[in-house]
Parts: sequence; C-alpha cells; structure tokens
Amino acid sequence: MPIAIAEEHLALADSVRALVAKVAPAEVLHEALETPLDNPPPYWRAAAEQGLTGVHLAESVGGQGFGILELAVVLAEFGYGAVPGPFVPSAIASALIAAHDPDYPLLAELAAGTSIAAYAIDSGLTATRLGEVLVIRGEARAVPAAGQADVLVLPVAIDSGEEWVVLNAADLEIEPRVSVDPARPIADVRANAIEIGDDRVLTTLSRARARALMSTLLSAEAVGVARWCTDSASGYAKIREQFGRPIGQFQAVKHKCAEMIATTERATAAVWDAARALDEATAGDPAATQHEFAAAVAATLAPVAAQHCAQDCIQVHGGIGFTWEHDTNVYYRRALALVACFGRAADYPQLVVDAATSTGMRGIDIDLDPQTEKLRGEIRAEVDALKALPGGPERNAAIAEGGWVQPHLPRPWGRAASPIEQVIIAQEFSAGRVKRPPMGIAAWLIPSIVAYGTEAQQQRFLPATFRGEMIWCQLFSEPGAGSDLASLTSKATKVDGGWRITGQKIWTTGAQYSAWGALLARTDPSAPKHQGITYFLLDMTAPGVEVKPLRELTGNAMFNTVFIDDVFVPDDMVLGEVNRGWEVSRNTLTNERVSIGSSEPAFLANLDLFVEFLADGQFDQIEQNHAGRLIAEGHAAKLLNLRSTLLTLAGGDAMPSAAISKLLSMRTGQGYAEFAVASFGTDGIVGDPDTPSGRWAEYLMGSRATTIYGGTSEVQLNIIAERLLGLPRDP
Repeated sequence: MPIAIAEEHLALADSVRALVAKVAPAEVLHEALETPLDNPPPYWRAAAEQGLTGVHLAESVGGQGFGILELAVVLAEFGYGAVPGPFVPSAIASALIAAHDPDYPLLAELAAGTSIAAYAIDSGLTATRLGEVLVIRGEARAVPAAGQADVLVLPVAIDSGEEWVVLNAADLEIEPRVSVDPARPIADVRANAIEIGDDRVLTTLSRARARALMSTLLSAEAVGVARWCTDSASGYAKIREQFGRPIGQFQAVKHKCAEMIATTERATAAVWDAARALDEATAGDPAATQHEFAAAVAATLAPVAAQHCAQDCIQVHGGIGFTWEHDTNVYYRRALALVACFGRAADYPQLVVDAATSTGMRGIDIDLDPQTEKLRGEIRAEVDALKALPGGPERNAAIAEGGWVQPHLPRPWGRAASPIEQVIIAQEFSAGRVKRPPMGIAAWLIPSIVAYGTEAQQQRFLPATFRGEMIWCQLFSEPGAGSDLASLTSKATKVDGGWRITGQKIWTTGAQYSAWGALLARTDPSAPKHQGITYFLLDMTAPGVEVKPLRELTGNAMFNTVFIDDVFVPDDMVLGEVNRGWEVSRNTLTNERVSIGSSEPAFLANLDLFVEFLADGQFDQIEQNHAGRLIAEGHAAKLLNLRSTLLTLAGGDAMPSAAISKLLSMRTGQGYAEFAVASFGTDGIVGDPDTPSGRWAEYLMGSRATTIYGGTSEVQLNIIAERLLGLPRDP
C-alpha cells in the first residue's frame, strides 16, 4: 500500500497521481534526460494551483496548513512518477524554513510557486561574525536544483556549531555539474564573502531536526521510486513469456518481485511513521518522542529499497531493461541520485543504534478518535470488575463467559466487537494487567469451530477452550505434505456411525499435552487434490492415537509425530461438510499466519531483548551499522502490523500485510540471534543456558524453525506475489 492509508490521504494521493500522470508522462521523463527542462518546469504552475507547493505550509503564508505526513504523501507520488525538476528539493527547503518559523517572509513566495528553493544536507560553508553581520565563505558541492533555485537553505559552520541559513542564489557562484540523474540537475555552490544578517539564520532549527526532516522527505520520494519499480517489474512479469509461459510463473522471478514489494512495504511503513512523528513533535504533543529515531529508521530502509528495487526491476525486464529508451533507466538514475542525497549511508544505522540504546525507540500504539472514550470507559469498568475477581478458574470463567478472549467473534463466543472495540479491549486488558486465558494453537482453531461447527460442537468445545481448560493441537502436516498441504495422504474410510482414519502427522506442536486435535484427512481419493479432504475433531486419547515427541535441533520437544492407526471418529466430529475440509482449513491457516505475523514467541529473541543486549555490550562501527539495520527492520515490522490493524479498522483486508509481516519479522528475529552469537567470539561455543552466550545460542537454534512453520518463507513469497502482485500461479 502507499504511504496514505487514511481516507483523506488516499484522496490526496489520487489527486497528485492524476496530476503527475498528466504532466510527466514517459516521453517527458526521457526528454529530461537529453534536454534541460525549462525553469520553472511546465508543470510548476499546475502544481502550485493545486496547492502542492504549499501543502505543508501555514495558511498564514498562503499554504494549505497541513503537515509533513501530507507532504510525504505528495513526494511519494512525485517519486512514483520520477517527476523531473526541482519540486522535491524546493519542498524540502521550504519545510526546513517553516520548521524555524512558519511565518517566515519567503514562505509566501514558495507556497505560491513564484519562487523555487534548494537545500544541501552538508557543506563546507563557514561564517565569520563582524558585528551584526555574518560573512559566509566556502563551498557546498553537488546541491540538487541549485541552478534552478532563487534561494538556497544551506548548513553553515557558525561559531562552534552548525546552523542552516537562507541565501539568495543571485549572491552565490553556481557552477552546474553533470548529474547521474540529468532530470534532477545539480550544481556546486560557492560563497565568496557574502554578508547576511541574523534574520537569515534559522536559529530554532536544530541540526537533528533538520536532518530528520530532510531524511524523512527524501525517504518519501524513495519509496515512491521503489513502488514504481515493483509495479513495473510485476506488470512485465505477467505478460512477458519465455519457455511457453509468463516469466512471473517461474518461482525465481515470482520471489524476486515478492521481495521487492516486501522491501517497499517495510520502508513505506517507516516513512509513514517518521512523518507522523515529525508532525507530533511540531504540534508539541507531550507524548511525541523519538522523531529523530523514526527518521533514522526511514533513512536506513528507504534509499536501500529504492536502489535494490530499481536494480531488480532491470533484472526482471532483462535486456530491454538495460536500454536507454526504457523507463527503468529513468528510475534507476533517480534511485542512485536519491541515495547520494542522503549523505553517508552508514550515519543512519548509527543514529538508530544510538537512539535505541540511550533515549529509547519510538513507541508504537494506535491513536483512536476521542469519540471512543465513552466506549473505553465502559470497557475499562468491566475489566476492573474482572480484575477484582479472584485469579484462576473463577476469573477465567468470567472472562470466557463475557466473550473477552476473542472479542471479534459473534456472541455468545465473543462480543461481535468492531475492530476499534477490539483495539480498546486489548489496550485495557494490557493496561489493567488482566491476563486472558492462554489459547495457544486453539486461537487459530476457534474461529473455524465458530464458523463451521454445529451447535453441539460449539457447546462442547468452546466454553472449556475459552476458559483455558482444553488444549488443542493442529494435525495438518505430514511427512510428505508440509508446505504442499493438499498432498496429504491420511485416509478416512466411512463406516457405520463415523470414520476410520489411518495416517501419520508430523510437526504437531504440543500434541503430547493436547486433549483434542484438528485433523485433516482424505475422504475421497478420486477427487482433485484440493477436494475430497475433510476436517475432523480428534480425541487425542482415542485408541489408536500414538504421540511421539520429536526432539528438535534445540534439544527440546515442542513438535511431535502423531501416528493414527485405524482410529474411529464419529460423524458428529466432522467440522463443516464432508469433502469440503480444505475450505475450513484455509480459515484456520489464515488465522495462523495473521497470528504468527503479529506476535513475538517467548522462545525467540525480540527487538527489546536485542536492544538491551546492545546497550550492555561494546561493538565496533561495522557491528553497530549491522545492528542499526536490524533494529530498523524490526521496528518497521512492528509498524507493518500497526498499519495492518489500521487497515482493518478501515474495513480492509489484513491478510496480505500479515504475509509480509510474517516473512520479514521472522527473518529479522533470526538476525538478532545471529548477530549476538557472532559477537561472543570464541565464547559463542558456550552453550550453558545460564550464560549470555548460551541463552542467545538457544534463541539462534530455535529461530531456524520460524521461517518454516506457519508456511515457509518460500510459500509466503508465493502468497505475496500471487495475491498482492497478481502474478500467475504455478501450473
């Protein structure tokens, strides 16, 4: 999804996209590679009339009065269109000025589009104070759009610090340079004893805030580039045929495209949050913290996403993608130019580490409409009443009977809670420190029993399960049917009053502790692969059921092999219709993948543990750079879950986002443990769980399962490619 997820932001994105498509079609982009654009560009007046040059500027200077998030939405669309010319540099420069003083006199001209600005992220400019005058000397190199600008916002070393100053282009020596992206011209800027007053110094704009603004807005353009590259590559993969079929059907191409959208979505989530954080800080929100951390996360992920996606886009297009005439040329050049505009790439992961281990990471929570406070008050009162009950069975029974365990379910099993109500319930139970009965794997199975179970099945199983008294396992995978679950061979034969089932299940979590299991077996061997399967509820104490714990790589036995030898299952233990079990299982698997994508299992390292580990150790710059990237990836994975929740609140489908979240968060979790164990050096061989190296070794070994269970990473890539990008399914 784009940066925009709120209705008003989606409308803004649509309007900008329509303008960009009109004023910057492919022929205009290619012409800009050969011939310098007019200054201002032909589209400038249309953009100004639409309010885009001042979307983030105060109404008092003729702007639209919106914030950095709205500007980020605009710049992402300009990135998607690879719009040539100085629009993005000018918008960033005006944002820097407005951060100092929203009523600064020059902003009226910038909002109206009658003036163009440029900025530099670093420079060699210095200032000497002579009375009330500052004398500026030095050079700023490779400044984007400097040759098109009327004013430039440049960093200058003043006294013992650095300040951004506003200089008139007419007072500077501007020497055009050859840009790797001819559509985004650059120039060296020299100041030869230019005299300015203090009114030209942006004294209230700190270096940290300036960097956060610049990197966030550059990141917005970068994710637009990454999104175009992803769309272009997947679009081409659908129609380009080789070896008699579309190349998007080949798993290598399919997975490359899926990796592109996953990388883009993660970076987009980071940019969205960084822009929100800047707006919160501007508004003086006392809860707004760590906008510098959020901006550094975005800058760690977005330029990499733009460059990698542009490179992969060329790869998917093959030879045609390496031609001057193809649009991939335009976008790769823009990506390379953007990466350079961030300055030293290593700076941003370092900022991430420094912030995470000192002041802390930015909190992730959902801000709800104030109108929901009445509902919150009602829920809080009920949670308080539950808390007042004696703990254990009595409280668990009350929680279960109140529908609090899975409140989204229909009554009487849940509360038919809307998405907003679900969020409030989760927040209030957490704030009140009231634990709901643990469901374990039953959390995935319960919705299927509610959706497909008979009334007798529901009454028999759900109350006890909600109270935490009945443990379940999932008997799906087989030695020959893991990711390809529909290839299962466990056989169910109809007999008087029920079914006789024989087969073997494997990787069954918690089977040795479970009273009941959800079992898939083939009831019609002659039916097509995904048909003729039935979903059964199996009594794990029934004669013929044998559970053998399967010792894993970790030395523990969380998984099991379950042998089912001519086990009788009565007709009333069929869930749903006979031979329609695949439909029921898809409901279960969807809940499983959403749950895995949004959770952090206790036996694995998580982001908080990783940051705590970093804070307690000593690491060189290379290690800190690596750690910063892992923190950025982990934080952005949480943001993906947050955006997925917000999308659900808006009535959207969270499943595709959950697939991306599962893919990325599991990989990053493995990365935490790999980093930690490697940092111990020779002590990494010590496996004593009471030692730091031993604990992290356990995390590392346990993490190998995370990219397998719940659908392997390769299966997730197929799901992402086929459902999000529309690539053709395997034959």
